[in-house]
Order: sequence, then C-alpha cells, then structure tokens
Amino acid sequence: MPAVSTSATGADAAASGPGAAPLPVPALPEVPSGMEAEAALLTALSEAPTVSKTVVRSAPGGGVTLTVTMQQRNLPANAQRRYNITASVLPPAEAGAGAGAGKAEGPLMALVGLPQELHADVQLVSVSPSGSQQLVFLKAPSDATSALLQLWRGGRMALELAVPKALHGPLVNDGYFASGAAWAADESAVAYTAELPAPERTPAWGGPDALKDAAGPRSWRGVGAAAEDWGELNTGKRPPAAFVLDLNRREVVKVPGLPEEHSVGQPTWCPPRAPSSSTTTATLTTATGGGAPTTAAAATTATSTGGGPSGLLLVAWPHAAPPSFPRLAAGASPRKLGVVFCYNRSAHLYHVSVTRGADGALQFGASATRLCPELESCLSPTCTPGGEAVVFVSQQEAVATGTHGATGRLYRLGWTAEGPASSPPKLLLDVVQKPGSPTAFPGLYTAGVPDDGFVGPSTLLLNTQWGSVTAIAALDTSAPGPAGPVPLTPVDASAPGAASWSLLGTAPGLAVAARAAPDGPTSLYVARLPDDVASLTAPGASLDWQPLELGCPGLVAAGAAGAEAGVRGELPAAARELLEGIEYKVIRVKPRVGDTSVGAFDCLAWMPKQRSGPLPAVVTPHGGPHTAVTLGWYPPYAYLAGLGHVVLSPNYRGSTGYGQAALASLPGNIGSADVDDCVASVEAAVAEGLVDASRVAVVGGSHGGFLTAHLLGQHPDKFRSGVMRNPVTNISAMIAASDIPDWCFVEVLGSEEGRRRCSPVPTPDDLAAMYGASPVRHVDRVNAPVFMMLGAKDRRVPPPDGLQYMTALRGRDVAAHGPPPPTRMIVFPEDAHGLDKPQTEYEQWLNVVWWLKQHAGPKAAH
Repeated sequence: MPAVSTSATGADAAASGPGAAPLPVPALPEVPSGMEAEAALLTALSEAPTVSKTVVRSAPGGGVTLTVTMQQRNLPANAQRRYNITASVLPPAEAGAGAGAGKAEGPLMALVGLPQELHADVQLVSVSPSGSQQLVFLKAPSDATSALLQLWRGGRMALELAVPKALHGPLVNDGYFASGAAWAADESAVAYTAELPAPERTPAWGGPDALKDAAGPRSWRGVGAAAEDWGELNTGKRPPAAFVLDLNRREVVKVPGLPEEHSVGQPTWCPPRAPSSSTTTATLTTATGGGAPTTAAAATTATSTGGGPSGLLLVAWPHAAPPSFPRLAAGASPRKLGVVFCYNRSAHLYHVSVTRGADGALQFGASATRLCPELESCLSPTCTPGGEAVVFVSQQEAVATGTHGATGRLYRLGWTAEGPASSPPKLLLDVVQKPGSPTAFPGLYTAGVPDDGFVGPSTLLLNTQWGSVTAIAALDTSAPGPAGPVPLTPVDASAPGAASWSLLGTAPGLAVAARAAPDGPTSLYVARLPDDVASLTAPGASLDWQPLELGCPGLVAAGAAGAEAGVRGELPAAARELLEGIEYKVIRVKPRVGDTSVGAFDCLAWMPKQRSGPLPAVVTPHGGPHTAVTLGWYPPYAYLAGLGHVVLSPNYRGSTGYGQAALASLPGNIGSADVDDCVASVEAAVAEGLVDASRVAVVGGSHGGFLTAHLLGQHPDKFRSGVMRNPVTNISAMIAASDIPDWCFVEVLGSEEGRRRCSPVPTPDDLAAMYGASPVRHVDRVNAPVFMMLGAKDRRVPPPDGLQYMTALRGRDVAAHGPPPPTRMIVFPEDAHGLDKPQTEYEQWLNVVWWLKQHAGPKAAH
C-alpha cells in the first residue's frame, strides 16, 4: 500500500477530539512509480567517470608522468566530482623487461597512484612546461576578492596572492573564451582570462557607507545600469579580459592596448626571446599596471627554461554581430548575440608586445596590433616548436554563411624575431565541399589546436570529426599548400569496434589519447611515436595504440590479467552487465527530398545484443542543427538500449562532419529535409529487421525537440510517443526572446536571404515564414502522448516557447481535432538550455524511461 503520513492538519486533529489518535493523511503520490530497478541501473551508470584533461610530462630516465583529471557525477550534491590520478608510464626498455613476451618492445605499463579529489574551490590547476611548478586558481575566499592564486614549487606553496574584485572578476575557463592558463617559456609569467570588474555601482543609500565601527542606519546599494552579456551560460557575467601573473614581481596586471567593446581571451605567449636567468627582488602586490607594493619585499629566483616573454597572442570578440549580418552590425550600439556553440561570431587575432624593463617589470606595447585582418575568425593560436610560425583555426565559413557551425580552416602565419611576418597567412586545410567517400577527409571540424599537439618541428596532431567518429590526424604544417591530414586512428564508422578518439597530450616519444565508444566509458590509450615523426604525415601512416588502465595502484600491464580492473571494471555489476549486453552499428541512409546530391548520411544505432526480432525504437535527433552525434560514450543511450530499445541517432543533412555541401543544404529547409531524413532512418532500420515499426518513439532536445514535435505532427501515425527537451516549437515566438535571433533568420530563410533580412525587429513576412517552418503549426494533428521538459533559465529557447506549444496541445478544439493526447511537463528551476545538472539529467532520463513504458512498451529492468 502507498505510504501514509501520521501527521494531520489542525482542522483534522480538532475534529477528532482531544486525546484521539490523529487521522492518517495520505501521502502525495510519487511519480514516476514502479521504477526501482530502472533507478538503480541509472544510478550505477551515473557512477561512470570521464576523462576531462590530461597533463603529459617527461620524467627522469625516459619515462612519462601523466596527471589525469577525471569527472564523476555527484548526484546528492548535484555537481561533478573532480579528481586527479597520477600515472608513470615506463620507458620502453623497462616495459619490455616487465612483460617479456619475446617482443622488442613489450606492452606499455604504468605505475598508478590512488585518486586525489580536487576541492570544490579549485577552479583551475595549471602545470608549468618543465613540470617543476603548479599554479592553482581557487574561488574567492572573501567578498572583497575574486580569486586566490597559489604557486606550488619545490614541495611547498611558494606564493599566494588574493586578487581584489577591483582588478578582475571570476576566472574564465569555459572552453570557449579560455581553456586553462598559458606559461611563458621561461616560466616567469602566466597569462589567463578573467571577467572584467563591474564598471560602476550605485551610491550607498539609507546610511553612511563609510561608517564601519559605530552604530548607525543600515545602508544598501541599488542594482545599477543593465549590462549586456553573452547570453546562454553567460547570464550576469562580465566580459572576459586577459591578465598576467608576473611571478618575478608577484603581481597581477591587466593586458593593456586591446580595443574597447571587445571580449578578450585565449592568451598564448609568442615565440620566446633568448633564454635568461635572473634573481629579482619582488613584492607581494596586485595591481592594474604597476600599483604600489603593499607588503615587504622578498627575493625570488626565476630559473629560465626558455627565453623571456616577447609578446602575447590574444583573441578578441567584438561586442557586435559579424559583418555578414549587415542590418545587425550597422547599429550605433549593436547587440551582443549568444556565443556558446556559435562559431559564426567574429573573433579577431591580436598581438601585444611584451618585454621586461630594467627594473624587471613587464612592459606592454602601447596598443595591440590586429593580425590577419582579412579573416573575421581566428581561434586557438598555437606556436610551432621552433617559433617560426603560429598556427590557428578559422571558422570563416561559419561567419560568412551565418550558420552556427560549419567546416573550418587551418592557417599558418609566419613569425620572425621581430614579430609577425608581413606576408599573409598560408592556408593549410581548406573547406571540403563533398568528400569522395565515407572515409575520405570531410574537412576540419574542431574547436581548436590541442595542447602539446606539435610532436616535431612541423608535425601537428589534431582532433577532428570525421563522419560519425572523431579522429586524431597528423598534418605537416610546413607543406607548400593545402593537403588533407593523415588519420592515425580508424575513421571507418561501419567497421567493428569503431570509436571516437581524441588527443589528450604528448611528450617526447609518446602520445596519449582518449577512446570513447557507445558500449563503455572513456578509456586511455598511449602510443610510442616514431623517431622520424615527420613520417606520420605520409599516406598510410599509423600508430600502435595500447590501452592504459588507471583502476588500481600497482604495476598494470595492458592486456594482462587484471587489466579489467580499470574504469569499466570498477563500475557496479549492474552497469557492467548492461554494457556487456549492448552493441552498436552505423546505418547508411540515402536522402529522398531536397538536395540529394550531397550523398548518404549516417544513422547511429545502439541496441541489445540478444534480439529475437524487431524491437521498440527511440529516435534521438541531435540539436544544433549544425552539430552531430559521433560514436562515443552517451550513458542515456546505453541505458535505453540496455532496457530493450533500439536507439536511432540520425546525422541528418546539415550535420557537421560530412562536408560543407551537406551542411549547407539544410538552412532554408528545416522542418522538411531534416524531418524526412529522420523518417528515412527509421524505415532503414525497419528494413534491416532491427525495429518494430509499430513501436517507435522520439526523444529530442533543442533542434532535436523541434524535430520531435515535427515528427509527431507531420507523421502522427508513425510515432507512439514523444519527449521534448527545451524544444524549438514556434520560431516566430522564440525570436523575440532568444539570444540567437540570427539562427531564426538563417535556418528558416536560408543563408543568403536570412542574413540579408536579419534585423532587430522581424517583419510580418519574416514572422509568417518562421511560423510556417515551426512544428506548432501541426500541433492539432498530434495524437501521440507528449512529455516536455524545460529549463527555467534557458536563454537559447526560452521556456515560453515550449509552454505555448503545451498550452495549444492541451487546449485544442476538441470538436474540430479530437481530444488531446496525454501530456506531462517538468520545469527544472535552476537549469539552462542543456538540462545537464547531474540531478536534472538523472530525473529526466528516469522519467523518459517511465514515459516510454507507459506509451511504447519497453521491457522492464531486472
């Protein structure tokens, strides 16, 4: 029987008379109910950690030391638990001696230490290039400070600085404006990114603010003028700027000379000057450019590992729309558009000269110089090992077309002792329109150049999406012209065991990578590099990747008994059993409507290994639309497959990773071409005998929610139920409140027409076109049960969009369209567009499975 409460309301207690036993009050019903087994299984899967970062450093004697930062969901705290594991990879001779096996080089081995959890206050840990120093950024310890910086060296904390809020705000380490910190070659200075301080505040009202030690009225301050931010995931944040921690003088300075109304980040030191070693007298000081010392002087010795600072390379994002949107960019005070996942924003490359004066202080050039002004997008600048060039990624195609994602380019800018070369940058990787085959290079799809990606003077390893996988590829940056990179990991998504790979770091003679596959958590691999690293760029080159397990302390040989004691082996038994019972494949699907000349696309499928016939299916179209699903570790999809579903994730036309022509075919055709590609994917899976056509559900978020609503409305007889997560349902309503109004114009009207017509206020014709492309126009045809989940803090697709759709569905004209289907809605009050807080993620997928049990008939968990 359901649980009951023994408490009673005051009225009930009084009615029962003095001294009488209180009447039981029925407890509120718990929904979803009957999900104990599914909940336990989801909890087990939630314990799987993922690799978030790896620092690779050479060790004495020829070995390599790895510091691996892992993340694991902490459901009770609704946060991610972070911890470090340190591993020592033995040099080849010792590894071979430990394994024998008659090989010239035995299996790679590692001495693994116990995990060490990172305190929640730790925002960033940055290890110096030599590995002898470590800078730790911690959250502000008081209201007067914005960060605490700690330098660890020689077995102790050598320096601690509290940064006042008047200098800068919180650290920025979001993976877009900045990823980590940058050490100067001589390790005497560290550049990083932080928010600018607030420009103003209101006076203190109600009492004298300066009255600190006497009785008096309480004072308070107002909110002040509104400040525009960068939208989704940046609510309330100030623009980022670049700062330098000068370890010689123990002070923090803001990098000057950058243009106003720009956000600045991604700092990188220029090729160094001649090496030097100096002992200076330093003071414990924070300043905006040479403030007065506040404590006693202390002697600091800076031992050089390279040349002194010679300049900084920085990326600056103008606080305006790119020129490809002329009516948005032309205003006297243009609006900042949302920047998260939006690579069509202008991003300019700047150079600031840096030297040390006679007093040892850093001296910056009077003004920054913009490099490569012919390019509206320059990201992730990285110096070649010899300092003769700077390599960077350009998303010029996204800026030009207005799509939030597109095929990238890679450039090489020459560098001299005096600074940047006068010649224009050389194109290393160009846009690929149509790859020649499913395994041919489709173009560059990456956010940036990896840390330590250079393994030789001109040999660069980079990560890029390659169809339905991500791959590690080698490129010769000294090549005379554009040439395709050489994949060093498998790129045939249809091959057995296909997976996605990403480079984590390198050291002399060794590369470290992460492998992610649909049937298990991310795992680490290492590969010995050849003596002639330039040979990696020759066609047909490959690396012998060996697994590296980090599960338990001691000497672990790859492939030896006990190697299962790694991340996967330490999962709860229920999770291991589920993962061992699923498999995956890629289905090639031919498009049927629109521009079919771009060729077939992939539909990724997760499914149980044991099947006696067609199974119920869940279609999971991705968001974007200019993103993709790759063969990787997606716990919710493994969860659904383990419970008896076939999960179908179509990379419909418009997805990244398949060439620019396929991607560019979707704008102007959303709600049509992408919808039919999803239907074609289901029919292809039915034709292969995998899916029961009478038991198909659809689950999607953002643009995937847009497709979910379209599929339910345009094909009401094909789908048994639908789940929408922060869906786009009415673009004509979304445009008024979204941080990406440009998306609404380009995706509905097409690249050229959308950019031409994009303006602060859409015309009636614009709104009519947007409504015509929206799934809300089909809401009266929806017959399948609908479950919707919204994030109350979503600024990309604000909640009123989904609420309007649900209101229209529930309140439709019964006489004209029949009664509405069953509906359910959850609003997560603290979540934004991604619905990715650990507790939110858990609750939503448990509810999804419960909803599917009610309306699509999956099997129960055991």
